[in-house]
Amino acid sequence: MNKEELKQYICDFLDSRKEEIIRTGEELLRMPELAYCENRTSALVGSHFKKLGLKEKTGLAITGRRADIDTQRPGPRLAILGELDALIVPQHPFADPQTHAAHACGHHAALNAMLGCAKVLTRPEVMQHLCGSLAFIATPSEECQNQPYIASLIAEGKLQFFGGKSEMIAKGVFDDIDLAMMCHAGGSNFTPSGFNGFVMKRLIFHGKSAHAGANPDKGINAISMMRSAMTLLDAQRDTFRDEDHVRIHGYIPDGGEAVNVVPDRAVFTLQVRGATPEAISDASEKVDRCVQAAALAFGGRAEVQNLFGFMPLIAYGKLDDIHEENVRNIIAPGVPFTRGIYRPSSTDMGDVSMIIPSLHAYFRGFSGTAHTDDFLACDQVQAYVDPAKMLALNAIDLLWGDGTAGREAAKEKTPLTKEEYLEKMQAFSSGTEYDFRKKEQE
Repeated sequence: MNKEELKQYICDFLDSRKEEIIRTGEELLRMPELAYCENRTSALVGSHFKKLGLKEKTGLAITGRRADIDTQRPGPRLAILGELDALIVPQHPFADPQTHAAHACGHHAALNAMLGCAKVLTRPEVMQHLCGSLAFIATPSEECQNQPYIASLIAEGKLQFFGGKSEMIAKGVFDDIDLAMMCHAGGSNFTPSGFNGFVMKRLIFHGKSAHAGANPDKGINAISMMRSAMTLLDAQRDTFRDEDHVRIHGYIPDGGEAVNVVPDRAVFTLQVRGATPEAISDASEKVDRCVQAAALAFGGRAEVQNLFGFMPLIAYGKLDDIHEENVRNIIAPGVPFTRGIYRPSSTDMGDVSMIIPSLHAYFRGFSGTAHTDDFLACDQVQAYVDPAKMLALNAIDLLWGDGTAGREAAKEKTPLTKEEYLEKMQAFSSGTEYDFRKKEQE
């Protein structure tokens, strides 16, 4: 077979197995699990790898898995990723009644695409035309939901980072990979120009309790301290550059316990997003200054605890070109295809893109809005079968013959080495304290 005939074989094979592929996607839809608790989902992935006779590694970043196959011919080492976890959307029609987890972001369909892709690429009649090797990697905790549990794993030394791909990078899972790609559910076929990265910030304000009616002058109101920091931060918003796509948002998990007591503790959890590590650092430092000023104004104490989340995602032109050509010419001729959309949201595929040329493409077949209760597959072929074709066809282009296209794509320069990436992750995860209490209060 020439390459065009092999691509046709790929499409025909997956079309002939579409009922089976759709059935697996629907099974995954009905077993949503939260970050680092994706045990049933991981086991199902493992059962598929076993049926394909793949050599597998388990327990990667708690629940992650990796299965490899080598052509025994030199060439690029390509990783194809799928994400295991769901997120908390209680009203979603397929939400778990106990955990409220639901696949309201379509990870089940993207994971199913990776499994469908593995099903066809590992066939001998396909492998004989390829070079290099393939790694199918199921990654946990892209949504980072159930954060107290994740924080407990970090405290116990079982994890370093919130994101599953970040943790896998630290553990060396991607050390031998030259190229990485995955697909994500959406409303149309497109490749984004980039995503924001973010740092998580936990701001803890310590005041002094007192009777709120009889002698409030004896206390230091932690909520007032926090509100002042928030007001100062709001005033900083016009200092953020448009091209940096800065977003700052959060919630208050602790704001006092009694109405007649001056609150001596308040907690504000923030996510600070930006388009580059430098933009994230600048915004994060401005948050810290606002916290410091509020603590000074009230003569209180404030802690800033940082834990870096995800790096920004960048697009790679050669990978995007290959993907666009396959979608436009084979999978969805005549259907609009878009490139260059910047997404201010975040993904830990960004971390992979910092050190490895990566593709993070979107596929259609869903209606509603992601992360809400109406995000559902409206076309099962587009949602479950087409993305498996996307990944497989891209792999054919990258590994065909002597892997010329893959070798060229792997040469695209990345922003960071793995060592530089880990250094930045650790630097962003430092914390500080601002203490302006009078000595007699200590």
